[in-house]
Amino acid sequence: MSRRSLLGIVLSIVLALGLASCELFQLPGGEPGVDMEAAVEAVKETVLPEVIPPDTTYRCLRMDEALPAGSVIEEDAPEGDADTQGQTAPKGLTIGEESFFFFLDLAPGTYYEHPVKYIVLPKSGGYQVMDATWWPKIDGETPDQFVDPSPEAKWIVEGNVTLEQTTGMEMLFDLSVVLRQIPREGFIIVQGLMSHESLYDDATLTYLNGVNFFNAYKSAYSVLDGLVMSQAANVLDRIDDMVADKLNPITIYIIAHGGVDGIRLGGQWFTAQQFRNKMNEHSTTSFNFLLGSCHSGSFLDDLNTLSNVKVIQAACASDEGAAPDRDNIGGTIDHNTEDTGSEWTSSILRAAELIVNDSTRWTQIQSWSSSYGVPITSVLLDAAFFGSLGSHTSFGMTDNLDLTNRTGHTQPQRYRSWLIFIPLLPIIGS
Repeated sequence: MSRRSLLGIVLSIVLALGLASCELFQLPGGEPGVDMEAAVEAVKETVLPEVIPPDTTYRCLRMDEALPAGSVIEEDAPEGDADTQGQTAPKGLTIGEESFFFFLDLAPGTYYEHPVKYIVLPKSGGYQVMDATWWPKIDGETPDQFVDPSPEAKWIVEGNVTLEQTTGMEMLFDLSVVLRQIPREGFIIVQGLMSHESLYDDATLTYLNGVNFFNAYKSAYSVLDGLVMSQAANVLDRIDDMVADKLNPITIYIIAHGGVDGIRLGGQWFTAQQFRNKMNEHSTTSFNFLLGSCHSGSFLDDLNTLSNVKVIQAACASDEGAAPDRDNIGGTIDHNTEDTGSEWTSSILRAAELIVNDSTRWTQIQSWSSSYGVPITSVLLDAAFFGSLGSHTSFGMTDNLDLTNRTGHTQPQRYRSWLIFIPLLPIIGS
């Protein structure tokens, strides 16, 4: 293929798809490269130094062989109308000649969405780089190594992060120490990932942790419903069902991939506005909302103006990513290495357990609930938020259980509907 023909192919892809960068180059030896080894060297020596932002954690992965002409590369983005669902249309391209494909993950080992890059090297030379926010599909299938949090070394071209395997097990809870008088509540526990998605195993453990805790916590008259994978897309309908059954309050606990003002449930895109609309429909029902997705802090501004939303908690700020279980970050060891599931949710649940199983703390939760006229579960979750971050000194909870927050990677977000009023002290003297 002539240089002019190759340039025409490259420019047509750039114009059609808005690729982030495009540059022609000759692979090592001065001749167009024809094998994976040469392509790997070209990526390491030429492409990555150009496209990786400074001070960025990254990992670049490869396919096992070149892709044939006509292969379709596209984001595995959630389904949804970009105009009405708030989700950007997925990016993709059809390669015009046999090419090597590389996946550059700029936040490896964390939940999506987050910045990634697709790198295509045609065998005749040159490369194209496309910015994206989801892992790629190749002809409709996701290569396992691209969603494996700990891929084999043979797939890794280059990277600056080593993610250690965590050792925790599914969390179990014994909350029988304290006798509780809990009203007839609803609990909706949601695991929104499909089995082929990145961090599916961590999300499954996160879901099981939530089921185990709230099953141990709820009264015999309360109802817990678990929604997993494709069932997760029924969450709004399940809220309607629980309201019809006169369950109040309703606590919603979700682990999912997500972006600003939206989350991916069963492969579909749901917006913060949809949750707001649903909760607003049921203004006499109180809601607690816990969200463990990336950018989950963005939901606070959408929901916190509803008077019936009592507690909103999110794993991270709107411009941050959520993390799976972490036991060691840069030599800093987690205080609760025995736990597993997403780092933030496991910390919240463990803190809640420590509160419920302490009679003094639990009595105080009941007292605050009565004083401020909010559900006991809402007060418990609010206290657990502070306890999980080691900032509930009145309860003696000073260990930050969220290692990603402790090491400065995330800033969990919270909202509560009630204010704590402190009586004014009398002025002495004049």
